Amino acid sequence: MEISYQLIEDDYRYGMRAWQLNSAWRRWSYRFGLVLMPVLLVGSAILLLWIPELRLVSGFSLGIAVLWLLAVYLSPRLQARMQFRRMPSAQSPMTMTFSDSGIRVQSQHYDSRVNWSTYIGWAEEKSVFVLFPQPRIYVPIPKRAFTVEQSNEFREILRRNIKPQSK
Repeated sequence: MEISYQLIEDDYRYGMRAWQLNSAWRRWSYRFGLVLMPVLLVGSAILLLWIPELRLVSGFSLGIAVLWLLAVYLSPRLQARMQFRRMPSAQSPMTMTFSDSGIRVQSQHYDSRVNWSTYIGWAEEKSVFVLFPQPRIYVPIPKRAFTVEQSNEFREILRRNIKPQSK
């Protein structure tokens, strides 16, 4: 199977999200924060309004909650933008050919073959497939490059050739 595509910033953002949610610890800490921080935000605002003597404590906790929520929302966008813009090879059109022996990647910057044994895992987000050659590195492959049949075929190729990581 062969696909051609050109990456965009959002591919890196969704790839990063898939990477972040690939670890059980990161998934649970993310969920915990999404529950705890809004409660802290509302509780701090209530304390700030009703108990002025606790202004310093409630102001501090309010600030922590706001910063955490902003970081969770903005950080992936900023990191994806920076990663995309600093890597010229990601911005050019590329072609990938998938077979049971591995992947061939071609672009104006490189022509390489990678065996499936290089990858330690894979994940799927709403708009990308993500391959993991190392625990902290991911390769986004946009779903828009696939037809529905190719997506299903690719998913099966991944299941056959990349052993699942324990989550």
